[in-house]
Amino acid sequence: MRRLIPVVSIALAVLVAGCGSNSDSPTAGSSASAAADPVTAIKEGMGRSLSGTVIMDASVKAGPATMELTGKMDPAAKALTVTTTAPEEMEARLIGDAAYIKMEASGGGKPWMKIDLTKLRPESSLRQSFDLESQTGLVGGIVTAEKVGEGSYKGTADLEKAVQAAPADGGMRDGLESTAKLAKDPKAIPFEATVDAEGRVTSLSYTIATKSLGDLVTEMKMHGFGEPVKVEAPPAGETEDAAAEMYTFL
Repeated sequence: MRRLIPVVSIALAVLVAGCGSNSDSPTAGSSASAAADPVTAIKEGMGRSLSGTVIMDASVKAGPATMELTGKMDPAAKALTVTTTAPEEMEARLIGDAAYIKMEASGGGKPWMKIDLTKLRPESSLRQSFDLESQTGLVGGIVTAEKVGEGSYKGTADLEKAVQAAPADGGMRDGLESTAKLAKDPKAIPFEATVDAEGRVTSLSYTIATKSLGDLVTEMKMHGFGEPVKVEAPPAGETEDAAAEMYTFL
């Protein structure tokens, strides 16, 4: 199970790393501004994408390795389910403050482990990954953007500005700072995005050239806006609570 924790953290972080949210709903005035300002169009577009239920398909490539995942989210209900198919199969579910992670049963253990997020350390990357409302990620650092086609944009993001825009009390800021240190040029991360007729971001891709790990390429697609997302707890007979000692490293 310890081996799977980093996979879970990365998968969940990827699912929302590119997602910025604004607590203020876009107004008619801001929508007009978005039409003239590509940076605003993307930032507000991501907020619209996450204003209700959404399905995300994402992949992250680091050299020869690739992680692929699909997630269904209901931010308002604090409900999420995510599955990965590579580099290994994994499933995680979130219902309120209860997180469930499916692992291979070993030694007679049950396949699902239940984690109480309220027991995790404030700086826990796993806890921050499940915090759907506080994620800012790359979108918070977008500094330039231009429209290159109908609904298509490209530009650059500044990881250091993304750090400043991230919540101060959580692992996302630490994660962005670590990524910025790895990047060859953290102030100029190229990205591409598409926005639909409803003003919602439907795809986002970006590449971070690192000093030692090669290129980190992230691609995200968002769809299924407004579709019902139902997340159920695994059967009680297949679930066990995380042991107290597990919380020391989660």
